[in-house]
Amino acid sequence: MAEYQITYWRTIPSLVTAREGRHNRHKVELPARFQVAIDEAAMRAGATDMNAYLDGWIRTDWQKQKGLPQEVAQAVAAQLEADYPPGRIRSLLDSGAPTRRFRAEAHATTSSAGWVTSRPHPLVERLRQGGPLLGDGAMGTMLQDAGLTDGGAPELWNVEQPAAVRAIYQGYVDAGSHIISTNTFGGTSARLKMHDLQDRVQDLNEAGVRLARSVADAAEDVLVAASIGPSGELLDPLGDLSMAAATALFAEQVVALAQSGADFILIETMSDLREVEAALQAVQQVTDLPVAVTLTFDTKLHTMMGVSPKQAVETLSRWGVQVIGANCGNGPLEIQAVMTEMAQHRAEGVVLYAQSNAGLPVFEKGVIYYDGTPDVMADYARQMRNLGVDIIGGCCGTTPAHLRAMREALK
Repeated sequence: MAEYQITYWRTIPSLVTAREGRHNRHKVELPARFQVAIDEAAMRAGATDMNAYLDGWIRTDWQKQKGLPQEVAQAVAAQLEADYPPGRIRSLLDSGAPTRRFRAEAHATTSSAGWVTSRPHPLVERLRQGGPLLGDGAMGTMLQDAGLTDGGAPELWNVEQPAAVRAIYQGYVDAGSHIISTNTFGGTSARLKMHDLQDRVQDLNEAGVRLARSVADAAEDVLVAASIGPSGELLDPLGDLSMAAATALFAEQVVALAQSGADFILIETMSDLREVEAALQAVQQVTDLPVAVTLTFDTKLHTMMGVSPKQAVETLSRWGVQVIGANCGNGPLEIQAVMTEMAQHRAEGVVLYAQSNAGLPVFEKGVIYYDGTPDVMADYARQMRNLGVDIIGGCCGTTPAHLRAMREALK
């Protein structure tokens, strides 16, 4: 059994080191194209002096893998070559977005995250005109209703069925939504790899944002939220994904989202605060776009990774995240309990964001539907407003019909 470690310059891998014991080590440098890309990235980032260049190097934690050090190092290097084809490297370099080192601050929690952005948050600016704001609804279940089959890649529809995706965006705007979330939830290379689309991170994410941007620009006062969902991988020690690798994974997606016209980044449906931290680091490496973060909770009022609403809102606000909330879950009753706890513990200035599923899924006569009617979602909207929630939307199963009822309830 050997251990291996990957060395990156920010988001681009460079070297694999494997070891067994103190003295038995083996290193494999990735092909020259990786170092050429690193040099170009450093130039683009303005890291031309020695200190700035050295500051860009990061190493993952050591991870175990069966085999001798030489075998493990070569196998991991080969996998990196496959995972980072020239097109993927070029998408990172050609984005035009500035890459910046994440600025860490010490906190009372075990995390070292510190979210810093100089740009005012558009949600906060919009709330000054009056609130609460109306979010949007589902993307996945709406695409399924439009013909997306089980196992299909929703993000592929951004280029192959753009009219259908645009129609979903337009339906929410027509229903009164102040925000439309992009069809990019599974847009990391890890998620796209399940559909053999890992080399299309840039074009699929860009297309999703630009479709939303075209709809928002034709409307009045509508914001575009660039959606980032979980990677689908478990971070170590529970899984094989290191923090550095997770950050690089998200950074690749953020590059595409940031350059395409999004108003803010929506990190949503998260259950692990460490994965949130990796996504925040990725955002800050490549853009100054503001963020919103929502986690998903189960009936025991904790995420799958054991995070409570109180812990979520307190931790994220200490990190400097201003817009925090919950989405998905088991319907309005559950999210009411979650948002009540968040409201009780939110710090001054924190904006709360709730997006409940339209009830619970029901399987009947070969069809899955959600049992929350528009009237149910209208009641949920009123409850959220009374709790002081600032942004109220829907998630799975929520349609424009639900949003119209919510809009009327919030008038």
